[in-house]
Amino acid sequence: MRGPLSEKSLWIWYPGDFEIYHHLVLNTRREEREWRWPAFWRLDDCYHNVRFRKRLSCEQPEEMTVYAHGIGHAVVDGKKHPLGQLIKLERGEHEIIVHVARPEGLPCVYVEGGQSASNASWEANEFGFDWLPAGCSDRYADKNGDPGRFAFHYEAIEPQWIDKRHDGIVYDYGKETFAALTFERIHAPGGIRFSYGESLEEALDTEHSILIDEVPAGSKSYQCPARAFRYVFVYEAEEAQFELTARYEYLPLTRRGSFVCSNDALNRIWETAEYTFHLNSREFFLDGIKRDRWVWSGDAYQSYLINHYLYFDTDIAKRTIIALRGKDPIAAHINTILDYSFFWLMSVYDYYQATKDLAFIRFMYPRMKSMMDYCVSLADEDGFIRGREGDWVFVDWAEIDKTGAVCAEQMLFAQSLKATWACGELLGAAQPAYLERHDRLKDSIRARFWDEELGAYIDSFESGARHVTRHANIFALLWGFAVPEQRQSIIANVLLSDAVPPISTPYFKFYELEAMCLIGQLEEVTGQMEGYWGGMLQLGATTFWEEYDPSVSGAERFGMYGDRYGKSLCHAWGASPIYLLGRYYLGVYPTSPGYETFAVEPQLGGLDWIEGTVPVNQGQVSVKLTGDTLSVTADQDGGVVRFQGREYTLAKNVQLQVQLG
Repeated sequence: MRGPLSEKSLWIWYPGDFEIYHHLVLNTRREEREWRWPAFWRLDDCYHNVRFRKRLSCEQPEEMTVYAHGIGHAVVDGKKHPLGQLIKLERGEHEIIVHVARPEGLPCVYVEGGQSASNASWEANEFGFDWLPAGCSDRYADKNGDPGRFAFHYEAIEPQWIDKRHDGIVYDYGKETFAALTFERIHAPGGIRFSYGESLEEALDTEHSILIDEVPAGSKSYQCPARAFRYVFVYEAEEAQFELTARYEYLPLTRRGSFVCSNDALNRIWETAEYTFHLNSREFFLDGIKRDRWVWSGDAYQSYLINHYLYFDTDIAKRTIIALRGKDPIAAHINTILDYSFFWLMSVYDYYQATKDLAFIRFMYPRMKSMMDYCVSLADEDGFIRGREGDWVFVDWAEIDKTGAVCAEQMLFAQSLKATWACGELLGAAQPAYLERHDRLKDSIRARFWDEELGAYIDSFESGARHVTRHANIFALLWGFAVPEQRQSIIANVLLSDAVPPISTPYFKFYELEAMCLIGQLEEVTGQMEGYWGGMLQLGATTFWEEYDPSVSGAERFGMYGDRYGKSLCHAWGASPIYLLGRYYLGVYPTSPGYETFAVEPQLGGLDWIEGTVPVNQGQVSVKLTGDTLSVTADQDGGVVRFQGREYTLAKNVQLQVQLG
């Protein structure tokens, strides 16, 4: 007789391999017209031959059954058993080892039992020396499931209108979506060709649309992979008959943050940003859902921060961080980009600040250290890091002087050194050399890149061009590279100057507007959000774009990378208003790791009233500010409200109300 099921059974795998395997699969799915385009960097894979182990003391006899995806066997107290067979455990001490190999995918195990149930209490080993806590997730508790297939949810969607034209049929689904089309009851002697479009122009321009497909002649039904689109154009279907259905594919996420205000345009911006972000929150935080569908570290860095003010979903954040790092040995920078290695290192410490998840830091720190040591090994004698052949020095899509040592890159390098040192300090394994290098680098940045005559940081001192862009100067304000006198000069000569070229991407607008918030220019930020993100909405956008230039009109606004429709019209970094409105308008931020203590410093930013909620780790803060009254409620202790020069202590579940005067 089976003993009581005292523990919940979950599928288990080698720690980190679920993320690395799905990262591999995702980064080989990119499509462009007739060809596939795998990511242009090394893609790591999971271990395909793994052992799992549990030592337990049964308080009473129980029965267990081991299931697996892969081939192998179970060993209980030295005796082998086939998979899928009932195994009896007597009262007393036992050692269970399960060996599974799965050459074509992720080896994983499900043990149905009592104390023997598979979960985080098991260990895993790749036939090395170390046994580590097994990976698992509550999302994979079904014995009939397979962690090798990422679990999405699906919902039927219908086109908002159908336009039957002389040259084909246009289906408009009303807004950008990510869905799988199915053709059924097909009668098409010559087959069916169709194209997708984020815009109507793209769908109709069948020669240049990024995503196309074809139903082979003679097919009775045809299932398409899930893809991004708003429009579908069926253009070669002579004498064809068919039924077309679509299923929206998504990851269910609980919206915990909210924002509404007196400005209807800003309300639409927040709602569109949330929808944009949800579409890009899938296996990992993606860059965009149509073109790349890759995991880019710089994009993800902003997504982590947006996530903290919207979903505060720790699972997707951890999955993304683990996937981006991959495995040792390191052969190149993450995504081949210098700055993206630095953003990755910074993201681990930022994650700890939001969650106080020390177990995750313990798991990630060896990977941080090897990444940091790799970066340090590439630094030159003067301490600066320069791009080598094959490295991509990105920073932003802008005219930046990237000769030799680039100022913005050195600032990111310094911040990542500090983050790695801080994570080691948390574990009692701090490397003083990282902090010492950070301090020297910070001094060198000020000495070599600050131009007193221009009153700004220049991009490069090696070119002699003394070129000034906003990027390094924004970093200098955000991360303390500028001393007080320099701050005032940067604000006047760069941030508020029309002589310095404007930022054109939502990616760097994120940092620019955060810097504006920090210097108290919230009314300017409100205006920029209305003009920039509101400008996209006025052009009919249903999600926010990768890049927006108001001076470009017509179909040309969809072009990028030399491709007529190369621009992503649903890009995660376009959702930054969620972060800005939660962090600086509602004004909620942690003052100690995991929001054990937090501050609320609301500001109207030129609006008549604002209202919203911000997740604070496991809790939530509600804020409402009008011209007359401030109301704040938190469902956990540790909060203080700072407003109009006074400080108020928040009590759990007790509304604080302040009359303005």
